[in-house]
Amino acid sequence: MEKLYKFTQKLVFMGLILSGVAILAMMLLIVVDVAMRNLFNEPISGTYEMVQYFLMPLAIFPALAYTYQSGVLPKLSELAEKMPKKFQKFNKYLILVIEVFIFSLLTIYGLKFALSGIADRMAIPVSGNLLPVYPIYLFVPLGFLAVLWVVIFSTIYDRKKVDKESSI
Repeated sequence: MEKLYKFTQKLVFMGLILSGVAILAMMLLIVVDVAMRNLFNEPISGTYEMVQYFLMPLAIFPALAYTYQSGVLPKLSELAEKMPKKFQKFNKYLILVIEVFIFSLLTIYGLKFALSGIADRMAIPVSGNLLPVYPIYLFVPLGFLAVLWVVIFSTIYDRKKVDKESSI
């Protein structure tokens, strides 16, 4: 179980690093584009497309698992804490089932979208050339799959930790 925990932490960290690098590249590209536009009256062609189709998806989808794991997403804990214990337990498992269902659907349909983009060899025009964008489509289902993994694994891991602590 500890090896899976370390794997999950590494997976989340790699997604975070990839997103950070994409955000840094986005900032540098935009700053250089603005400087070139204002100083030399010659912007970098394709900046908008590069940011929109390549860097934005790389900034968002790999970091989804970290975002979920860090707990910054809103939860209705204030409402649930005031309810009876049985309802709290039911609510916890209901939310878990809903999250697994939703992230499974997002993963499946994201994969269908990515596979159709690969089959069609989707590309965007940038400066008169066609740049293939379909490899980036794979980050959509991978991001949702990472969240699904974190949801399932953290539930199992937390449950085992609670069971271990209660047996001591």
